[in-house]
Amino acid sequence: MVTDLFMQLMRVALGKSERLTIVPTVEEWEQLMEVSSAQGMMAVAFCGVERLPKEQRPPIEVIMDWSAVVDYIEQENRRLNRLCVKVCEMFQRDGKRMCVLKGQGMGVLYPWPLRRSNGDIDVWMEGEMDAVVAYVKAHFQQVEEPNLFHVAATLPGEVELEVHYRPVCLSSPKKDALLRHWMTEMEPSQWQNTVVLSEGVGQINVPTKEFDLVFILLHLFHHWVYEGCGMKPFMDYYWLVESLKDVTVRAKAVEVLRTFGLGAFLSAVMFIFKEWGMQDEQLLCPSDKRLGQLLLEDVLAVGIVTGDDLSVGRLGKESKFRRLWRRCQRMWKLMPLAPHEIPWLLYQSLFWRLKAKLK
Repeated sequence: MVTDLFMQLMRVALGKSERLTIVPTVEEWEQLMEVSSAQGMMAVAFCGVERLPKEQRPPIEVIMDWSAVVDYIEQENRRLNRLCVKVCEMFQRDGKRMCVLKGQGMGVLYPWPLRRSNGDIDVWMEGEMDAVVAYVKAHFQQVEEPNLFHVAATLPGEVELEVHYRPVCLSSPKKDALLRHWMTEMEPSQWQNTVVLSEGVGQINVPTKEFDLVFILLHLFHHWVYEGCGMKPFMDYYWLVESLKDVTVRAKAVEVLRTFGLGAFLSAVMFIFKEWGMQDEQLLCPSDKRLGQLLLEDVLAVGIVTGDDLSVGRLGKESKFRRLWRRCQRMWKLMPLAPHEIPWLLYQSLFWRLKAKLK
């Protein structure tokens, strides 16, 4: 099965295995490219291709097509790195405290920083919503209407910049109140931490690893449950966990995530990491095979979904009711992964759909 081959290729890319269990056919290699693309893992998977023994590598035509995509990803990362540095410098010149969330800051954790799948630029700026929005409107072009968490603008080259006044949220009012309190406590230490980007293009402000151990998991959960996220944020979290050896910080992050009601989800993520070859002693917590297989099956089935989907598979021509029904079916199936959070998501989906219908 091609998804099993994909997971094997991930282990090879991560240096946890030396070869695949079979030699894929040309058709299977083409399918592997498709799966890697759908999961946001084209460049990372190619690292696995490069590490395979000669007799297991794909035909030269496949390698050339694949490497062309990887070259493009690397060039885009170079461009985003330069943009990130300029954005940070601009905020600093204006005396605004901020840090770059995920994105290029995560890339520095990879053995091959330029091969992380790229996207937009997200920053967290100190200040209340009105002040942040006013600053963005005064300094950037094509500014969109703000939502509850960020205001978006367009940078040169059609790169989207999202300036957050709140990095992430939870649907459960009780858990979200705990999250707000935790972020208020953590915020002062997030403005001074810096990393140097690859090829020495400059440095950017990023959150501390203590903060990211919680935030990246929350961000991963949010994107996965709402719209599908592929393996990209899982890979970010993998390298974050690999990079942090401080037992006290790791244990504290697990405690916080369990307080937020995401202990089961975390144990499922650890199962995926174990499938990728991470050793038990490096996992943040014991893995859960049953929940992990449930999560892995969903991620591999959905991949990266653009738009408001919340279902296994892409949207077709269907009614809004059918679309809502598929959302609810998926969330009901995934309930064990976040029993404190998903019921609130179900409630919100039904409530907002009913509210829209009554208007």
